[in-house]
Amino acid sequence: MSYSFVNRAAVKADITKATKHYKDISPQLAKQFLFRLREAKTYISRTPLGFQIKYKNVRTLLLR
Repeated sequence: MSYSFVNRAAVKADITKATKHYKDISPQLAKQFLFRLREAKTYISRTPLGFQIKYKNVRTLLLR
């Protein structure tokens, strides 16, 4: 079975807002946030069934 990420407009807006917030604190912090986000997507892609379903067919992971 194939899985894909769907980033709705609200998600993209949240990521942009969070990145700006972190960049205001420190550009390195913003880079770290985006790195962790990509890392989490990769991790979920490799083991999608390893995460609890939170909403309908949506699985989530908290960033470190």
